[in-house]
Amino acid sequence: MAFADLEAGMVLSVSADTSRMQEEISSLCSTAKAVLDHQANGPMEALISNGSDAGVFEAVLIEPEEVGVFLRSTIKQSDAFCCVCTSRISLQRFLPAVRAALDALEMPK
Repeated sequence: MAFADLEAGMVLSVSADTSRMQEEISSLCSTAKAVLDHQANGPMEALISNGSDAGVFEAVLIEPEEVGVFLRSTIKQSDAFCCVCTSRISLQRFLPAVRAALDALEMPK
């Protein structure tokens, strides 16, 4: 899991069970920015574009070996969580928990 500043285009914090190369971590932020800011090209663009200017606050990219989950804060829209999960993840349980964690992080103290 990575906490990213989409406006700055950088990952601010990372927590992982396995070691990840810096390029892979930076790529997470780039992918999050692309899917959450409507900047994706090709087939990915068709999947996330809903024909409106409304922001995208959640994207899930499913691959054979892993699932990428990207959530934008609804409070501070430049902040996002980028998660790389195993393909066995229960998205029904995971998504609400990650959304709650991001919202709690963004709530004024």
